[in-house]
Amino acid sequence: MKPNRSRRETRAATLNYIWCNGGAYRPDLAENLVLTDASISRIVAELKSEGVIAETRHTAPYQGGPSAFFTLSKNRHVGAIEVSNNSIHVGVAAVTGEPIFIERLPLVDGADPLVVEDAMSKAVGALTSGCARYGTQLEQIAVALPGYGVGRITNPIIPLNTGNLLKSLEHAFPDVATEIANSIAARAIAHRTRMRVGHLGSPSFYVFVGHGVAAAVVDEFAESGDVTPCEIGHMVFDPKGPKCRCGNFGCVETYLSTAAIAPCLKVEEVAILDLGDKWPERIPIASKAEAELGERLTRLGLTIGNALNIVQTRRVLVGGWPVGLGNKSIAAIRKGINASLFGGADDVELRLVESELGREPSSALSLATFAYLRRGGTSSQVAIVKNAAAGNIAGVQD
Repeated sequence: MKPNRSRRETRAATLNYIWCNGGAYRPDLAENLVLTDASISRIVAELKSEGVIAETRHTAPYQGGPSAFFTLSKNRHVGAIEVSNNSIHVGVAAVTGEPIFIERLPLVDGADPLVVEDAMSKAVGALTSGCARYGTQLEQIAVALPGYGVGRITNPIIPLNTGNLLKSLEHAFPDVATEIANSIAARAIAHRTRMRVGHLGSPSFYVFVGHGVAAAVVDEFAESGDVTPCEIGHMVFDPKGPKCRCGNFGCVETYLSTAAIAPCLKVEEVAILDLGDKWPERIPIASKAEAELGERLTRLGLTIGNALNIVQTRRVLVGGWPVGLGNKSIAAIRKGINASLFGGADDVELRLVESELGREPSSALSLATFAYLRRGGTSSQVAIVKNAAAGNIAGVQD
């Protein structure tokens, strides 16, 4: 049955499908978006004339197929500010993903509000000067923050007044839409688009284990756009456990984050973050440390299993440092899921995915691209979107 979409929703669905697949032929768009050839031709012509997409010649993978291949335009750019790993990462990239510039500013965990405000001011300045230096016009800005939540008066991780940040960005970029979201929503979106699959068919539970630990339920956002954060990293396991950066004690993050496992490996946290998926190849793991990591991964599985008792999905994707341990991580995590999930883990599809470590600010740049495409690729001067809901990223109304 043909879905009942508005014009903006049809443009957004077309752009998101092209983005998720790295490009598309006209017949694929018509078939997967359930649109007539005439409708696709009209939408494609419109987007081409506006410079949002580009047409190239690309031989189809089957005989007699089309040669016109549509991709996002390299001439549309987005900017981002991402807080991660004791740093603020600032960058600009084309919506196709090619970076224009990236800068990093220090911001340690536990910094007081004045220090955070000053660091964010410098980040906005770095974004402004970078755009001026490269002559880049932005279509969208995104900010990815750990601990962020719409309606949450204070951020327990980053003591930042987001209202002041929005005003600062509006002053520096008066005609550019801004999106703020929880870091896990941005990471989930970034991973989803790297899969190069237009439609997954069912929601997935994406878990990231890095400097922070969090999860998100990711729906089929080529259409719906739903990404719902789940702060499993701050689920309390032991009130008498280690103090967490959120202020509580014994959170999952205090056992599973890269900062938590670094002492087990007798290395600095930055060594794990810099090596990404390759960290076990460069960092020796003693038998005692391996056993400890296994126990902690089982604890992660218990956390995931508890979450799956609530969310209605059985597709689990885990990124971050566990990826480097491969099947050992799978076995330990599945053990925990099986112990805590009602009915056991037999029907759970558990996969390790790209770690996403060290890619900042690519996640926030993906969030910015997603927000831009979600509103149908309209220019910032036409549609301004501010402070949309984290994990349920809203577009403008027609």
